[in-house]
Amino acid sequence: MTLQETSVLEPTLQGTTTLPGLLAQRVAEHPEAIAVAYRDDKLTFRELASRSAALADYLEHLGVSADDCVGLFVEPSIDLMVGAWGILNAGAAYLPLSPEYPEDRLRYMIENSETKIILAQQRLVSRLRELAPKDVTIVTLRESEAFVRPEGTEAPAARSARPDTLAYVIYTSGSTGKPKGVMIEHRSIVNQLGWLRETYAIDRSKVILQKTPMSFDAAQWEILSPANGATVVMGAPGVYADPEGLIETIVKHNVTTLQCVPTLLQGLIDTEKFPECVSLQQIFSGGEALSRLLAIQTTQEMPGRALINVYGPTETTINSSSFPVDPADLDEGPQSISIGSPVHGTTYHILDKETLKPVGVGEIGELYIGGIQLARGYLHRDDLTAERFLEIELEEGAEPVRLYKTGDLGQWNNDGTVQFAGRADNQVKLRGYRVELDEISLAIENHDWVRNAAVIVKNDGRTGFQNLIACIELSEKEAALMDQGNHGSHHASKKSKLQVKAQLSNPGLRDDAELAARPAFDLEGAEPTPEQRARVFARKTYRFYEGGAVTQADLLGLLGATVTAGYSRKAADLAPAELGQILRWFGQYISEERLLPKYGYASPGALYATQMYFELEGVGGLKPGYYYYQPVRHQLVLISEREATGKATAQIHFIGKKSGIEPVYKNNILEVLEIETGHMVGLFEQILPAYGLDIHDRAYEPAVKDLLDVADEDYYLGTFELVPHAGARDDQAEVYVQTHGGKVAGLPEGQYRYENGELTRFSDDIVLKKHVIAINQSVYQAASFGISVYSRAEEEWLKYITLGKKLQHLMMNGLNLGFMSSGYSSKTGNPLPASRRMDAVLGANGVDSAPMYFFVGGRISDEQIGHEGMREDSVHMRGPAELIRDDLVSFLPDYMIPNRVVVFDRLPLSANGKIDVKALAASDQVNAELVERPFVAPRTETEKEIAAVWEKALRRENASVQDDFFESGGNSLIAVGLVRELNARLGVSLPLQSVLESPTIEKLARRLEREVAQESSRFVRLHAETGKARPVICWPGLGGYPMNLRSLAGEIGLGRSFYGVQSYGINEGETPYETITEMAKKDIEALKEIQPAGPYTLWGYSFGARVAFETAYQLEQAGEKVDNLFLIAPGSPKVRAENGKVWGREASFANRGYTTILFSVFTGTISGPDLDRCLETVTDEASFAEFISELKGIDVDLARRIISVVGQTYEFEYSFHELAERTLQAPISIFKAVGDDYSFLENSSGYSAEPPTVIDLDADHYSLLREDIGELVKHIRYLLGE
Repeated sequence: MTLQETSVLEPTLQGTTTLPGLLAQRVAEHPEAIAVAYRDDKLTFRELASRSAALADYLEHLGVSADDCVGLFVEPSIDLMVGAWGILNAGAAYLPLSPEYPEDRLRYMIENSETKIILAQQRLVSRLRELAPKDVTIVTLRESEAFVRPEGTEAPAARSARPDTLAYVIYTSGSTGKPKGVMIEHRSIVNQLGWLRETYAIDRSKVILQKTPMSFDAAQWEILSPANGATVVMGAPGVYADPEGLIETIVKHNVTTLQCVPTLLQGLIDTEKFPECVSLQQIFSGGEALSRLLAIQTTQEMPGRALINVYGPTETTINSSSFPVDPADLDEGPQSISIGSPVHGTTYHILDKETLKPVGVGEIGELYIGGIQLARGYLHRDDLTAERFLEIELEEGAEPVRLYKTGDLGQWNNDGTVQFAGRADNQVKLRGYRVELDEISLAIENHDWVRNAAVIVKNDGRTGFQNLIACIELSEKEAALMDQGNHGSHHASKKSKLQVKAQLSNPGLRDDAELAARPAFDLEGAEPTPEQRARVFARKTYRFYEGGAVTQADLLGLLGATVTAGYSRKAADLAPAELGQILRWFGQYISEERLLPKYGYASPGALYATQMYFELEGVGGLKPGYYYYQPVRHQLVLISEREATGKATAQIHFIGKKSGIEPVYKNNILEVLEIETGHMVGLFEQILPAYGLDIHDRAYEPAVKDLLDVADEDYYLGTFELVPHAGARDDQAEVYVQTHGGKVAGLPEGQYRYENGELTRFSDDIVLKKHVIAINQSVYQAASFGISVYSRAEEEWLKYITLGKKLQHLMMNGLNLGFMSSGYSSKTGNPLPASRRMDAVLGANGVDSAPMYFFVGGRISDEQIGHEGMREDSVHMRGPAELIRDDLVSFLPDYMIPNRVVVFDRLPLSANGKIDVKALAASDQVNAELVERPFVAPRTETEKEIAAVWEKALRRENASVQDDFFESGGNSLIAVGLVRELNARLGVSLPLQSVLESPTIEKLARRLEREVAQESSRFVRLHAETGKARPVICWPGLGGYPMNLRSLAGEIGLGRSFYGVQSYGINEGETPYETITEMAKKDIEALKEIQPAGPYTLWGYSFGARVAFETAYQLEQAGEKVDNLFLIAPGSPKVRAENGKVWGREASFANRGYTTILFSVFTGTISGPDLDRCLETVTDEASFAEFISELKGIDVDLARRIISVVGQTYEFEYSFHELAERTLQAPISIFKAVGDDYSFLENSSGYSAEPPTVIDLDADHYSLLREDIGELVKHIRYLLGE
């Protein structure tokens, strides 16, 4: 069956008119009517024609002619409309280049189209220059408006365009992994616009909202509707994903006509303000199937208004068919609305896949489309054009007809309309965009870690939206997992948080029920000493290396370190308090900064499944027996008594709890338990010498398990004993060091053997990134070196214990070197790739392999060492699936990024060897959405408020605070509504990205509470410590913006929180104070909220030194004590000399000294070409704000507020009388920067009861807080006795 719509259009719309010709008719009909509006700006038809003609003039002058492709790189605006029509008037075709597209895609479109001229907005020119080839000419409207055509030549009046000339080129998804350019001619788009005018009255009576991203074909009828006489309202960038923003625009501009995808339509229906759109007369829904349910909801929400379902591939010019929805027919029928009948001049043919003959009513076939709206073909792709645009003989003997093969399946309804029945190939419409699933699969397969990939779309029954799911098979060579070949799903994806849950449950402990009836002895020293706490939190697995370069001397110092004892004694001599101190090293350490508990030794997987049992007699006043050390309660629990022998005994039996590790590890369980035992023994070896003791291996006696009342399945790991320290011993470890990337000075990349205190080059071959398990590969890239330890222990049971001992020693180095374990060997045939690689390196050099442990390392900062948080442990939260999804963001548009990435051991294959997509869609992995995540009900009021909005947005009941927004069916449209509702309900200003960065109710609540707390104070916490030490309060320089104090806060390392004081006036709506006295008074009020009583530690930098001084004075006058007043660079840089006599301290842009200082506030320098340019071009506050915004990327309004603060405070000085009456009791220290002018205190006396300490720095006014900060930190720490 074939259906063709008979055209009743006037002849001019049947292929004899071009777009510029149509616009000219509208200009003649109503020149002063509004053609386009954007925000508060408007253009009449006459103005649109005039400006576009001027652009066409300029383009023709540049050589543009018919069928040339001119790029259009502009954001939604009036410029977009003028640009499109100007290119059309020049006779050329416009190529929409949406600035929101990924740069790789834009670059490909420009190069593939062979575009030589691109029209761009001025602010986008610099970005475009980086994208476009050098031979591409970039023009702006400003240039075209300034162009004057030479005398004697006529302006082009659409003379180049013909009906068969190209009008535009649209790039759409391609099955080869690259998009393809679809060429649309004037006659095709003119026919489309004529059909819209004839059928749906898209004419002078309509106001169209242009909100579709311009790179999509559906946007073109919105952009080109002035050809029909309609007014076009340009929506703001991103409005297509913002239902409430759309409603605001519709209401403001009385929009009558809107087109949107069903996903957005659902968002509009769900918005409470939708009924306010009283001007709206018609909605066109397209891009994906319109469900009957959504159609019912829409017609109920907007009775009497038109809902039209439209359909059409890009290759058939936007809409090739339509179906006006009749509410009376919606009670029954298919689940999706018909795509209707073809538009004027277009034919539909549903053909049998094999015979290419028409099928009957109700039979499913493939849809082919013919007629005037068919594209010319694909740009520079004749092969693909021939493949998709076919000459088909529909009836025997009939003339072949040119048809487009859509790849869509359909069937004829009895009423002559068409019902969409899915895709014949692997291309889908997703959230309004046509997406080639193979393109996404190919992009994912380009990831180093991925062996095979397939992408499927699953409908979410709760939300009604489609979820894009990527199913991947990891490459074992490039992305090894911890239990390769036998891994649980948690090693491939951390979505279940299985490992974190296990860690939080303390899986290695003995059950409390088992211990309840047993005697327990509380040990002394339950509260750890500051040294213990500091060293335990310093012993982390480091995944970031922020301390600088590593040298050969560092490595030699690391490998040559030993621990010595000043004396020797027996374990029986230990006092109970000393025994408690020793064992406290092995207990849990808790911090408010981290989710998981911390221990003093490393544990594979951080599961701490190795238990210690002490066999004691004559030690610590305890009766003879076997005791279990309970690390949470710091107790020794008597398991069984032991007959007294009269001989002092202090032995330790190590037991591995199988059930504590098995949920996470399947392979190499014994090996990792023995390694953990080694870490524990290594910790003993580090701390016992201070007590005159050491620990030695004693025996391997598995029968001891029977005395410890442990499970039969648990592992006996060995017995050690405490002995008098007798000096250093051979650690039975062979060490190899590799350097990679040239990151160790003095050691070129290669493998080195450590022996006799020296590093000798051993091999050019090293462990590569791909030999490290997937989640640690980014750590490898950041690291400076790697260490391979081989155990040469003679006894079998000690081999892996030796490995753990060595790494524990190296971790506790005190040299600011941190490590990350990255591979080990196996007793059971499951070595990790790093081990296999190193064994091959050793074998090639004639060295026997043995049990080995590989780890990478680098220099770490003092801040990292002292921090108690879990930043370093983030690997427990993200697996390969999550990391791959993150990587896709960099090279796929957001609508192509999968909601979920699911890792399979092997993707299922069909009989012909292809990936079986149907089997994937039905698989448990794909359909098991959140079954592994426990339900956690909202606990706080904030969580409850967020949950209420969350449940409404996702149509989900009983949301858990740990549910992931995107895994729960969320998408960017729902996210916008969620954030707007939260902001309206809670009176906050969360940005949209907050859902991306904090995708659970729990995280959103924490973020919201944190931001509200920050908004309540101008004291910005730049460094946080959990202890009770008094904070440092520091005032920044001119402008009062404290972010330049971050380095000082992070480097100072005092174990105290550090607050920067933001000036009043920085936040919107604030007016700066008029005097230093008033500033200090108000700052003290805010200070009391953080620290109600003294003593206070006050610092001030540059101008901030004056505020700190005044604050100290007022505090002392109120009876408070200030223990330290540090005035850092209180003078100003010498830039005012030549202007000082004329301008003094006047804050005027005519005063070059003031402008220079103001420039330095934002840039940290008072010299350079940028300053020269600033002094040449800036004349007032507005031009300075624009200049600095462009230079530094700072928000213009924020820049203005900082300028205002600087202008107010620049002139502040103490008068002689004011300074003379201020005498401080607090000790004052002045840190003078080299090259600074005199400060406000110099040449004065009496301001301090004691002479101040004056330190002359080698650093200048700005470098002392940046590259030379070490000098300042050193002096401050010295003065504070640190």
